[in-house]
Amino acid sequence: MSADKKRQSINSGAEGLTFESTKKPRSRKWDKEHNYQIASYRIDTEIKQYIATLAKELKISTADIAEYFLSYAIEAYKDGTLKLEVEPQKYKIKGK
Repeated sequence: MSADKKRQSINSGAEGLTFESTKKPRSRKWDKEHNYQIASYRIDTEIKQYIATLAKELKISTADIAEYFLSYAIEAYKDGTLKLEVEPQKYKIKGK
């Protein structure tokens, strides 16, 4: 029996068997206090997989790898060793 099933109570009624969770709701206090540390970006799946592989090899989190690469790239951009040649994408606002 899975851990999820163990945390559920079984009720029987006219509709048949139903399951109710007996697990306490998770506190989101830490998430709210540390929200300033979180950023989300869309990245290519190949890059995401490479970061995951590298993190596993180095035994550190994917967040640490991403932070290192972003910090390194920003410093390289600031000192002129990284040049960005990009074309802005046209964004479409939903509903307009």
